[in-house]
Amino acid sequence: MNHYDAGAWVSYRNNRVEEKQRRLMERHLARCDICLQRYLEAAAEHENALAELLLPPNFSTVIMEKIGAGRAQSPRKRRSRALVNYTVAAAITLALMSGGIFDLFAREIPGILAETGQISQSLEERARRNTGDLLKNARTGLEKVFEKKEE
Repeated sequence: MNHYDAGAWVSYRNNRVEEKQRRLMERHLARCDICLQRYLEAAAEHENALAELLLPPNFSTVIMEKIGAGRAQSPRKRRSRALVNYTVAAAITLALMSGGIFDLFAREIPGILAETGQISQSLEERARRNTGDLLKNARTGLEKVFEKKEE
């Protein structure tokens, strides 16, 4: 099987190939994992180049300055904010404990986990069974699309 190089896939992506060649490349792409990987890498490079055009050149510098500004808070302000956060967390914990919510969780969670385990095990079994069929159906569908496109 002949493989296409990254340059060919860049040309394909940029619509610089003839229609007949495009169909051949699409058919090959549907069957060849190596070329699929090359195409995805070429697409990623293209997307990165577009991102570089959209983002200003000093983007990283601006972001790093904003991060540094957040760190520049005084130690007293950080301690004050931490104290408020701990106080709020303690108040919520006390409210939940007095309401008995933790006791409810302790009683109900084992049953919930057992049900969840059974459900996830059932889903995993179904997924294993259906994966092979799904891949076969997808490949068959792609081949039918390419055959119709040729006609």
